Amino acid sequence: MVMDCSIFSTSLKLSFFNASLLIFLSSFFYLNLISGSATEFRYGQLCDKYVPESKQTHEEFKISPFPERQNGYYSGGDKFLNPGSHQYYQPESKVLVFETHHVYNTDVEDVFKVEGNLIFQSSYYYEQSFSSGFSFYSYSSDSSNRGVLDFDFHGFWSRTTGKLCMVGSSYTYSQEGKLLHLAAVLKLNNIKDSSSINTLVTGTMDSSYAADEPNYFEQISLLMFPQVGYNYTKVSNQFSKGCPGGTDIPEKSSLSLSQSRTICNMILGQGNAFELVYPSGCDSSKSCNPFGHGIEYLPKVMSLSMIQCSQDKLSLRFLIEFSNSSYMGYYSSFNSSTSLVGEGYFDAKKNRLCVVACRIYNASSSLEKAHVGDCTTRLSLRFPAILSIRNTSTVVGEIWSEKQRNESGFFDRIMFRNFDRSRGGIQLQGLKYEYTEMDKVKKSCPKKDPTRNSKGKYPDGYSMDMAFSVSIKDSKGRKGWGSSEPLAVGDQPYQKFPFLTPSSSSIPINTSVESNTSHSLLSISYKISITLHSSESKSRLDPFNQSSNTYQEIQISAEGLYDAETGNLCMVGCRDLRSENKASLSQPMDCKILVNIHFPALNSDRKGSKIKGSIRSMREKTDSLYFGPMDFTGRAYYRSWVMESIWRMDFEVIMAVISNTLAIVFVVFQIFHLRKKPSLSSFISLLMLVILSLGYLIPLILNLEAMFVQDSESSVWIRDGTWLEMNEVIIRVVTMVAFLLQIRLLMFSWTARCSDEKKKALWVAEKRGLYVCLPLYIAGGVIAFYLKWRNNPINSGRHNWYDREEIILGGSRAYAGLILDAFLFPQILFNMFQNSTEQALSRFFYIGITLVRLVPHGYDLYRAHNYVDVDDSYIYSDPTADYYSTAWDLIIPVLGLFFAAIIYFQQRFGGRCFLPKRFRETVIYEELPVASEEELPLKSNT
Repeated sequence: MVMDCSIFSTSLKLSFFNASLLIFLSSFFYLNLISGSATEFRYGQLCDKYVPESKQTHEEFKISPFPERQNGYYSGGDKFLNPGSHQYYQPESKVLVFETHHVYNTDVEDVFKVEGNLIFQSSYYYEQSFSSGFSFYSYSSDSSNRGVLDFDFHGFWSRTTGKLCMVGSSYTYSQEGKLLHLAAVLKLNNIKDSSSINTLVTGTMDSSYAADEPNYFEQISLLMFPQVGYNYTKVSNQFSKGCPGGTDIPEKSSLSLSQSRTICNMILGQGNAFELVYPSGCDSSKSCNPFGHGIEYLPKVMSLSMIQCSQDKLSLRFLIEFSNSSYMGYYSSFNSSTSLVGEGYFDAKKNRLCVVACRIYNASSSLEKAHVGDCTTRLSLRFPAILSIRNTSTVVGEIWSEKQRNESGFFDRIMFRNFDRSRGGIQLQGLKYEYTEMDKVKKSCPKKDPTRNSKGKYPDGYSMDMAFSVSIKDSKGRKGWGSSEPLAVGDQPYQKFPFLTPSSSSIPINTSVESNTSHSLLSISYKISITLHSSESKSRLDPFNQSSNTYQEIQISAEGLYDAETGNLCMVGCRDLRSENKASLSQPMDCKILVNIHFPALNSDRKGSKIKGSIRSMREKTDSLYFGPMDFTGRAYYRSWVMESIWRMDFEVIMAVISNTLAIVFVVFQIFHLRKKPSLSSFISLLMLVILSLGYLIPLILNLEAMFVQDSESSVWIRDGTWLEMNEVIIRVVTMVAFLLQIRLLMFSWTARCSDEKKKALWVAEKRGLYVCLPLYIAGGVIAFYLKWRNNPINSGRHNWYDREEIILGGSRAYAGLILDAFLFPQILFNMFQNSTEQALSRFFYIGITLVRLVPHGYDLYRAHNYVDVDDSYIYSDPTADYYSTAWDLIIPVLGLFFAAIIYFQQRFGGRCFLPKRFRETVIYEELPVASEEELPLKSNT
């Protein structure tokens, strides 16, 4: 067996001069490619007929056609702006931002030169802005992202005609990866000193290249809502005496706003998505739909996006968007056919916002043709002063039409309320909660005096430990998931919702409780959200007897008593029928539901501690609203436990760094050992060194992004993710050093093996070891994958590809960790086939590396019994990187120490010392050197 040993002996050197020359030539040709493909397009060629070019003066004009950053929408241009649509979300229109840099006077009156940038953004980088007078504020979901395409424009604006024409350019990449120069002409209309709700800035952007050139793109239409010089004409004329047509609500039923928190602040913040609640019996008919026959469905969600706020902070303008998806706030996409533009005024006497809304027409084909009309839609919004089990929304309102019922475009009154997940965004002082179902609680949850466990300590009702996620299962085996969060606790606000201040009078007095234990009872209100999933037929979809889509969302509000000495929580719940489109005017909610929850003690076994509970209907089985019992469980992530887990992660970072540092030290000891005795380098198994090298290389490849990319989703919650990511970078750097030293050791042994005179015998031993190891590794891998496949069946059809990927990738990584734990096995085989007594491995090396591999298993045993699991929080002893369980944590250390002991005895008594005596002296004849012809006569003469 002859091996090519020139791999590491041949050095490829590149001088600094040649490298610099290569970089210079590459940059030269790259810049030449850009400049060679760019074509200069003059303003006069493209815009003189629209706004004639004028001579610029040095004086900069103080009035701008736009604020510093003007938001808008665009459609078209998918060739470069949306070349690969998202597989789930394909927005019809996208977002743009125009940044005005300079406005100069010219020698022509009312004509000004304008310089700025037009930034096209995907709707996934949603940006919202508003202006207060002449001050402009904006915030973006990703401030570091400049958008899909950024054009530099310059041109001229005529204040008299309201027209703006600009020419500019940008660069982008084609789908083939080639850099392309883009040139365009931008034409906008209706840019004047004053505007109203009927004014829209519309226009187009056309490519300056010919249609047959690769730089060409189709026409892009644009729409903006002007902000400079805006006049609130609708609200000033119609709302001087309140909200005509709106439902009359007592003044004390709504909260007032302070000077520090105006209506503009409330609408600007998060939580501006609202659930629409239609009258009973509504379908897609035009009498219920605010858009008539314009759309074929009833919108489920309405959102308010701030455009502008007046200087007195009482009037405002916003875009009102309707959607059929509750996720429109996350993937916002402007659709003119389901959008309104509105003016609002906050009535401080009635504590409500009154709005006039207008339709946007003719924008479906091109935004350039859009115009505003039909301003007969009205909207009012208020902030309830009192919450209850039947009303848990902090923002409510209604939409109605000013038209007569027999007129075209009329629709019935629609109620709306904010989603519970956005409840934390509204923070108003004075909000109270009233308990209205405590009499039912006393009857349904009779107080018993159980034998109290003096050692058990349960969560404080005011703590964040009261919120949890659940996995739910009904009596027929159908599964789902959900969340449960307190709304109010006693007379104090729940910490997650600082705006909530329950009434002190709402604390029930339970006369059945003895005085010495009454202090442990707290009145508490919850909001429970459940999502059910089933592949069954519609008639058997869920225990609530709904027949709809595969996923069903159930909203239950509940209130009751929590016993902090036993961890028991008993509540009466109300199921919201309005959100399920099952409500009638006489019965919008089902309040005959009993909820029982038990919290585990803070000092209980954390590994198996679960929050357990049940939801039961108190109706008769013959009742149409009856549903079968549902049981749920949730992992208890108490704050004290999580803080200990944070400490554990700190400790694991230190352990990971120490472990890799010790590995570096042990490899250095081995390198020094071989430098003292270079002849021993040939007697190290190359397969063992390759396994060790791959053990460092594979984690580096899998986690390469941790060194360069900050992924917010990988950051640990509760604390700043930057700290963890910086420590991960340190771990990767130390791992990189260990990998380079391991490669150096491999090169050392390879070079020595190639220069050894008896290399044929060494290669034969290496080959035989490989012949033994590979079948064992393959057979072990097949068994491991089979067991994982058996424990994770995927023949159900759901999540098929995900499960297969998890089995293949996850199983491969864990099995690779097992092979790495047994890294000495190839060396044992090599010593046995070579029958070597050479002390090729330093004791510090093979014992030290063995301990480095075995200590994580001992730590995993300790961790499993002392810390609660936090998803994706393992840094040291990662369960996905090896086999970790009580059994494996005992088997692997014993096996590792056994292999280390064999190496010790092999290097002292011979490679076959552990074999029977008749196998110890077996000679591998092909390893012996063949006598030369010159030696034979000498031997025959003696």
